[in-house]
Amino acid sequence: MADEFTKTRGAKKWWYQIAVMCMICIFFVGIDVYQNHRITWSVWPVVAVLFFGVGFTLLNRFGRE
Repeated sequence: MADEFTKTRGAKKWWYQIAVMCMICIFFVGIDVYQNHRITWSVWPVVAVLFFGVGFTLLNRFGRE
């Protein structure tokens, strides 16, 4: 029984990468809004991060079951 707890303790959750990608997106949008008080150039990095980061994370989670 003790082995079951040690195997899962400290393992990253499946949504950890999605949270990191969302923080990166918030960073890009924050810089863009701070510079000129509207969203202009940060749309493309946010779309790229969400498409590749979140998309591949979800594919790894749900696509291989």
